[in-house]
Amino acid sequence: MKNYKLKIKNGNDGIMLKKYFRLVLIWVCFINIFCTLAVEAGEKAVDANIKLIMDQKVPMRDGVKLSARIWMPGEINEALPVVFVFTPYISDESQKRGMFFARNGYVYISADTRGRGNSQGIFDPLEGDKHSRDIYDIVTWIVDQPWSNGQVVMRGGSYRGMVQWQAMKTRPKNLLSIVPSASVYPGLDFPSGLNIFYMYTLRWLASTSGLTDNPALFRNGDYWKNKYLEQYREHRPYSRAWELIGIEERIFKRWLAHPYFDEYWQSCSPTPGDYKQVNIPILTITGHFDGDQFGSLTYYKEFMKYASKEAKKNHYLVIGPWDHGGTRRPRQETNGMMFGKNAVLDMDQLHLDWYNWHLKGKKRPEFLKNNVCYYVMGANRWKYVAALEEISNAKQVWYLSSENGKANDVFHSGKLTETMPGKEKPDRFEYDPLDITPADHYDFPDEFVDYQDQSGAFAPHKLIYHSPPLEKDLEVSGYITFNAYISLNVPDTDLQVTLYEIKPDGTAILLTWTIMRARYRNSLSKPEPVKPGKVDLYKFDIFDFFSRVIAKGSRFRLIISAINSPNWEKNYNSGGVVAEETGKDARKAVITLFHDKKHPTHLVLPVYEE
Repeated sequence: MKNYKLKIKNGNDGIMLKKYFRLVLIWVCFINIFCTLAVEAGEKAVDANIKLIMDQKVPMRDGVKLSARIWMPGEINEALPVVFVFTPYISDESQKRGMFFARNGYVYISADTRGRGNSQGIFDPLEGDKHSRDIYDIVTWIVDQPWSNGQVVMRGGSYRGMVQWQAMKTRPKNLLSIVPSASVYPGLDFPSGLNIFYMYTLRWLASTSGLTDNPALFRNGDYWKNKYLEQYREHRPYSRAWELIGIEERIFKRWLAHPYFDEYWQSCSPTPGDYKQVNIPILTITGHFDGDQFGSLTYYKEFMKYASKEAKKNHYLVIGPWDHGGTRRPRQETNGMMFGKNAVLDMDQLHLDWYNWHLKGKKRPEFLKNNVCYYVMGANRWKYVAALEEISNAKQVWYLSSENGKANDVFHSGKLTETMPGKEKPDRFEYDPLDITPADHYDFPDEFVDYQDQSGAFAPHKLIYHSPPLEKDLEVSGYITFNAYISLNVPDTDLQVTLYEIKPDGTAILLTWTIMRARYRNSLSKPEPVKPGKVDLYKFDIFDFFSRVIAKGSRFRLIISAINSPNWEKNYNSGGVVAEETGKDARKAVITLFHDKKHPTHLVLPVYEE
């Protein structure tokens, strides 16, 4: 190929060339503005013709009527497919998306759950059998309408994602696809996380109290911060926390009656038999920092375990660099980290392309190049595999070690080493539930995720371990596990394990984390009190999924800590009913971590090697 060069003979030619480029730039800007205005004008013209039904009453089998808001093209020449959302957050929230789908040839319906908005009945949040029956009745009603062609799909995130999975308990025959995002899994990630209740639970119950939405109350961060601090500093029992807010205690007490993942919580979600009967295309969406990632991926993994071989082929999974809200409104920045522009997906368009593929015979969405799509942070690129298990192809093991049992802060930390430990002293730290000084060092998240102190610098009750600097870039993708040999002097306490990348300049980047109430160390469905003084193996194997290229020169930082935060139900370590405990029940916990030849405490990283 010839290399052509532009020759400028004199200064006047340069001036003329600059004017020419300026003129071209002006024309390009003009064309872009004109095209944008033309598109907006076209959308407004279409929007003006969209028909809206504000309060369509839909009868349920027991005579209760639920309220639905409906968006549809003003002129319908043929029956259309229907996008359906089932929400406790009042259907007015769907205005923008309702217009979008009506503009693109769909009827869009958002129905309020019982006891919310203009719906009759009593709101019993999270209860799957009740939701699934109502969804079945709504889908049946939709199919009988003259504007419906009998094809119904669902969408929505968080609670609205959960109800799509609950619909699989009754499986309406005309429900042809679901797209659950950031889906709550009752009893596992809300209203508690791995059997430890959130203070955020009170905030959520307040926001869904009564018939109307309560956005001003929900968004009043200072109010909630002060309420959390009042609960924390006064050592009030969690069971009485509802009194601080003034909400009805009916649901709160119902949930507290089930402090672990028992039959009540299990009944909220599909059974193995339900999954076996599902044979519709599903698109699951979650994020690396999604507070409901565990729920979303639990549904996914259960489906992939129990569903038919044919159904598994039609299940797609997207994991992006997003938090909970980012699964529906992706941004380039999450948790203070900037990602590439490719992190910002047009979610409405992805949904539309998905439905067009399965209902209208159009091509598969270009973005979905394989069944599992995940974003590799650090490299800022999307990767694709056929199954979640293919994301990593090797493992890296790091053993914990320390010098003379000293591992209590970032400046005198223990080590992560690739060598099996020999004879070493154990490390230990104390957790005093009456110590409330940590309140000055914690953030108060808008959602329920609480990573505690993200740098690890404030460490009154922690153990900290560092790896040596990496000699080359390392892609860590998947689920880590941490096997720790621990003894306690009390019958119960709450622990947290967090992993970071520490860059050469000291910047701490959160990778993943998990929590554990010691009595549930062997099962989330069966509490077992700890025998004080006995060394037990604690398997921390429910970390958040993540994918990141750890840069050459960076180190891993592993922190093991007690949970002492205004954002959680406090464990006073007595071994009794945690929700009823107060400062009077407090016992100081001594957590001893062993790392020797007999007790090789270690971290396992899933890595991908080219």
